[in-house]
Parts: sequence; structure tokens; C-alpha cells
Amino acid sequence: MKNKVFFIAAIIPILLSPFITMTTLLGLANSSGKIIGSISMPLFELPFIIIYIVIIKLIWKFNFGFKLKKKMFPLVVIIPVIVMVILNIFTSKSLNVIFKELPSGQTILAAVISLLAALVIGIFEETVFRGILFNYLSFLFRKTNYPLLFSGLGSSFFFGIVHLSNAIIGGAKLGYTLYQVLYAIAIGFTFAMLYAKTGSLIGPIILHAIIDWSDLFFNLAGEPSISGINWSIIIIIITFAISGYLLYRTTQADSVKNLGFEAK
Repeated sequence: MKNKVFFIAAIIPILLSPFITMTTLLGLANSSGKIIGSISMPLFELPFIIIYIVIIKLIWKFNFGFKLKKKMFPLVVIIPVIVMVILNIFTSKSLNVIFKELPSGQTILAAVISLLAALVIGIFEETVFRGILFNYLSFLFRKTNYPLLFSGLGSSFFFGIVHLSNAIIGGAKLGYTLYQVLYAIAIGFTFAMLYAKTGSLIGPIILHAIIDWSDLFFNLAGEPSISGINWSIIIIIITFAISGYLLYRTTQADSVKNLGFEAK
């Protein structure tokens, strides 16, 4: 019974995520005062996730894995993250705005605000989809032959599908949103394997924040056209798929027993 109640608690933030992830835009203006860019700031993610973590830990004495460890960033994960950042810069339509039209103070403000927003998003999404959902699926699949693989694929699929809310509620372009869904699934699996391998959410949170920062900052003047970045989608999916596979192959199948849900 307690496990069933935990399942309900696990899916609550996923069901509410379209509303919890509502954002407000911070406008950025040139020297004449004209708004030429904006940064999306999450409104409710940080207070929600803090309360959520406290409740889960009090009721289930859950161990999320917020631990600093020596090997939190294997090279096999760092490489696709760097590729992702480079592609976000290369496909950006905002470079001229950032470095030529915005006053230096506004550029620095945009960099700082987008970093803070990315950290909040990283904490929220990694806690929900890796800390809770991946853990719970690992518990459900514990008696199968491939518990690590099934839980990783399941949690990453949900992680990708949730990004559809960017178009349905957030008003983002459908093409760009589908792009986000595809690479979110690939990234989600990689971060799930990183979490299983290291037993820490800190690595996935930091790497997730770096990716989101490059997206928020370098696209502040508008999303790139999907027609111009089809090739980059393939590169991102391939690099993260390879990374996730290599992590999976080098991670013990029973490593999930040392994580939050199974450990308790």
C-alpha cells in the first residue's frame, strides 16, 4: 500500500508539470529602450520542488542522492554536453543581438538570469524524472532481466513527452518543441545512467543546467527555425545515445539498489 501511495506521489509533479513550469519573461532592451530579447524565468518550480523534497524525505525517508562525488562527470557525458552547447551557439539567431545590440550590462544580466533559470529547471527536472521516477521504475522492474534499461528508457520517455507542454501551453513552435522532445528522450536516458552509475543527482543537475543555459541565453531573441537545424538533431541524438549506451554498459544492473527508493 505504501508503495502505491509513493507511486501517486511520484507522478504528481509530472501531471502538474505543465502548470508548475509556467514562466514569466524578463525583457531585455537596447540603448533606445526597445525590447529585443527575453529570458524565460520559471515561476513555481523552485518553491514546489523544495516542498516536494521535504515531504518525500519525511514520509518515506527517501535518499535522493544530493551528494558531491569525485567522479560525477565522466568524459563520455561531458563530450555530448559540449556538443550540445556548441550546436546551441552555432544555430543561434541571437548572437548579433547579444553581442552588438544589447548594452554590456544587459548582456551580463541575461547571462546571469538565464543561468539561475537553468539551475532551477535542472534541479526540478532531475529531481522529478531521475530522483523520483527513475527510482520508482527501477523498483517496479527490479525482478526483470533488465531493470536498469527499462527504468532508464521509461523515465526518459516521460521526460521527453512532458516537453510537449512547451507548445501546448507555453506557445512555443511545434517544430521546435518536437525537436526538444526527441533530444530530451536521449538526454534523459544518459542522465538516468549517470545517476545510476554515480549515485548522485548533482552531476545530472549541473550538466542539465549547462545545456539549458546555452539554450536560454543564446536563443533569447527567438528560437531557431526547425528547418535549419535538422542535422543538429541527428548529431545530438546520436552523441547522447552513444553516451547513454556506454554508461549503461559500464554500470552494474543492481546499482539502482543503492539509490533512493530501493535502499529504503
